[in-house]
Amino acid sequence: MFYDSMFDDRYGAPGLYSIYRCKRCGFGRTDPVLEKEKIGKFYKRYYPLSVLSPSDVKKLAKVVPMFLAWAWGIDNTAHRHVGKDRDVLDIGSGSGTSLLEIEKVGSRGFGVEPDPNAQKIAKQLMLDVFEGFITDNPFPEKKFDYITGSQVIEHEPDPLRFLKSAKKKLKNGGQIILSFPNFDSVYRKIFGRRWLNWHIPYHINFFTGSSFEKLAKNAGLKIIKRRAITPNVWTLMQIRSLLISAKEGQKNPIWTSTTLRGDIWDSSFSLKNFILQSISTVFYILITPINRFIDSLGVGDSLFVILENEQ
Repeated sequence: MFYDSMFDDRYGAPGLYSIYRCKRCGFGRTDPVLEKEKIGKFYKRYYPLSVLSPSDVKKLAKVVPMFLAWAWGIDNTAHRHVGKDRDVLDIGSGSGTSLLEIEKVGSRGFGVEPDPNAQKIAKQLMLDVFEGFITDNPFPEKKFDYITGSQVIEHEPDPLRFLKSAKKKLKNGGQIILSFPNFDSVYRKIFGRRWLNWHIPYHINFFTGSSFEKLAKNAGLKIIKRRAITPNVWTLMQIRSLLISAKEGQKNPIWTSTTLRGDIWDSSFSLKNFILQSISTVFYILITPINRFIDSLGVGDSLFVILENEQ
């Protein structure tokens, strides 16, 4: 056992959980695991997709220059690395922002998302989203140039089956691009039980680079690129999350209030938002060299991998 008595410190779902860690490869696992057949209903009740409108999603969809994406650490978002005129399957497409951004770069986006709330948004935005999991063989007649998943595989009860299912959906020469929290993160070691990316009970798996390499090999995939990337917004939220002591079964205003989040992409104007966004921007500038240095050592908050079929 690594930690016990962990709970949902964001959205107030009840229950206590433990985290176990393999002493041999460093892989971590939440116990008990959310049952796959209950995940959709659980997310519908506790995850925040239900508060988004199609207009909100359209505002969030932006194509950011790659240098800026690198500086801010948002190049860990898998679909930012797809080319033009490609078929892209985005696993965990959530609100559909990723699919709109895929369209903006000139490719065709298809989504997979278990949260029923996503379907309402997808229909209004005319997005092609399958309600379920990659293991359900979405879009059975179609294969893809890219399969992307940003912060998804850590939610998957069976990560090996996840990778094998994604592999089956690839065209010849296709790639799987994933990002997920790094169990070897220096921030995890600094903040301990208050680390941002425990995100219990939604996060089930916690990978180190070596444990994910073993998983990929077992799935018949090879890693052609691996980097550690720390999104600056994660560091900002990490600091803010320390300001409020979360309690089991209670919603945390840091995560349920868009005003408190002070998202730098938020185009709505108010004095409070302006002040928060100004502080966020200054923080981004100051934290950038620190996070990029941490990433260069391989101990950033997120791992980013590109996978291909083993030959």
